[in-house]
Amino acid sequence: MDTNIKSLVCDYCWSTLFSVDGFKTAWESSSSTDMESNPGYTYTTATWQEMERSANFLCGWCELLQEEITHYYHITQSKRDSRGAITEEAGTPPANARFCFTIRFGKHNSPASPLCVQISIGDFRCISPIVYTTTGNPAAEFIKERGVLEDQDSPEAYSLALQCIRECEKNHPRCLPPKAERLPTRVIDCAEPARPRLLITQDAPPDHYVALSYVWGEAQPHRTTKATLGSYTESIDTKYIPKAIRDAIKVTQSLGLQYLWVDAYCIIQDSSEDKANEISCIRSIFRNAYVTIIAANAGKVSKGFLNPCCIYNSPCELPFRCPDGNIGTMNVQNFEFGPKEPVNKRAWCLEERVLSARALWYCNHTLQYECQTGHKNVGGNQNMADGQDGLPRLPDRIFTPKLHGLPQISATEAEKEVATAWRNILGLYSKRTLTEPRDRLVALSGVVGYFADFWLNSRYLAGLWEHQLPGCLLWYITNAAVRPFKYRAPSWSWAAVDGPVTSHLGGNASQICSVVRCHVVPKRDININGEVISGVLVLDVMLHLVVWDPVEGEMFDVAGGSVGISDESRSERGEIGYAQRDAIEQVSMATSEVYAAIIIDNTNTFLGIILVPVATENNVPRADALASCSTYRRVGWFTAPFVNRDIWLSTPRMRVQVV
Repeated sequence: MDTNIKSLVCDYCWSTLFSVDGFKTAWESSSSTDMESNPGYTYTTATWQEMERSANFLCGWCELLQEEITHYYHITQSKRDSRGAITEEAGTPPANARFCFTIRFGKHNSPASPLCVQISIGDFRCISPIVYTTTGNPAAEFIKERGVLEDQDSPEAYSLALQCIRECEKNHPRCLPPKAERLPTRVIDCAEPARPRLLITQDAPPDHYVALSYVWGEAQPHRTTKATLGSYTESIDTKYIPKAIRDAIKVTQSLGLQYLWVDAYCIIQDSSEDKANEISCIRSIFRNAYVTIIAANAGKVSKGFLNPCCIYNSPCELPFRCPDGNIGTMNVQNFEFGPKEPVNKRAWCLEERVLSARALWYCNHTLQYECQTGHKNVGGNQNMADGQDGLPRLPDRIFTPKLHGLPQISATEAEKEVATAWRNILGLYSKRTLTEPRDRLVALSGVVGYFADFWLNSRYLAGLWEHQLPGCLLWYITNAAVRPFKYRAPSWSWAAVDGPVTSHLGGNASQICSVVRCHVVPKRDININGEVISGVLVLDVMLHLVVWDPVEGEMFDVAGGSVGISDESRSERGEIGYAQRDAIEQVSMATSEVYAAIIIDNTNTFLGIILVPVATENNVPRADALASCSTYRRVGWFTAPFVNRDIWLSTPRMRVQVV
């Protein structure tokens, strides 16, 4: 036996859990998905003082148990008041205290779940960290899980990455296999990585190519412009290429591919016309790429992404007694999500991710692979596989509508599935930032194209869908920011303001507002789902003059008005409802009179939008013109559960124009 393995734990642990009989008892039924069916191995630890000494001498198991005992002791021994609040923190356990532990190996939920070791103190469940080992270890025959790949720039990494793509091609029925496609207008030819050049692909045959999704994070002075285009077709001096793009050239060549698409070099950056043309092709550029490289860990282009991986929560290496009598080692590590990556903060990067059929994620801690079927660590380890930003994938029926074997569902179910996907993607997208705020609509336009293919009979109107009106007007911003100075979209569109968007379509509630007309003017005909220069919404709607306190988020009756309160006891300060402002601006900084426009009635409350008359030249609404003004702009959202329903519903409708 390797004495180095025995030295991983103290003599007490070696004679208890890691003894032949102790480990065998804990290991029994380890393949079961019902971990509780395994009685496990129960034993009493050494004293707290002895465990502290052993941990100091690098017994990994004592150190792990100490953390759990401290947590257990804090929860069970701290003094609490009648409401459960802690009044006196528990100290450390007494030096002579011993604890009874039960140890079980097993899996959670399904056979595909990673192997875990469940640690309990009596009936108190502690943790269930995952268990893995290394290739070639005697334990590898019995523990299928491996550690995360730490060297992303190695022959092993490139081999495993290609293996993921080939496995996807052969075994993923939800993923269409990659094929040679028409190349984008320009690509970087990486045949000679030390001397890359820009290739204009006008007469080039179809071929495989790679796309790069990354965070600029800073200016790129050496990029394609009208002045540099000619020289770049001869060669691009690598000393002027930012590191993230040099890394992408290396990965492309290492994967056995020749062509790479990168926006900074494949779009003429000082040509508005070329930018508009290429951005209108973003959907096909990323969708048709053989694979997309996502430089997830690079906060700016000069940092690169082929960097040494950072190990989060280093695993605890422990002995493993194999059922065949051999002895190896296992690593025990708490299951956790992957670290937040810079790329997940950027709006453009979300679109590029959603549009990509296959992607290699270069993360801080490992290399990952994502396709329509799922998101996983290259190499197979399941720990830290999922990011913390959600998995924004399009439903198969719109991403790969010609795919054979799609489940047959009704038109109503399909509509619900696609509408849910739209709300989810909009929510994830709107949380992200843009260097150019004017791109709020543009940076989602490629994704919008897929939904437009499904909703053929509906128009996309500056971020909203015609067939979802008027219910889709009920979006609101959870963290309002200052209203943008420059026009981006009509006020009734979420794109007019900044911040995370929450959608509310109204469900099966009664719509008591009707849309007479809605129209937007795109800035460029080549991308009708992108920027707009104007938009008008005409509604037949009930308007109520109310007072809102946008800072506190409350809405009140107007003195002498007719809105009425149904039951004052139901609201703390006599409010008739609650309001959410769209942005921080003059009208949302102080209590004032505004109009509540009812969009739907869902029996328990009215939901609608807050409007103000179009302002005068000094940007102050005219109080004396409130009753006669027919043009308004949106400034917020409201719910009104405490109003007198009869009075509100008896209000005559009026036709208003919202800009």
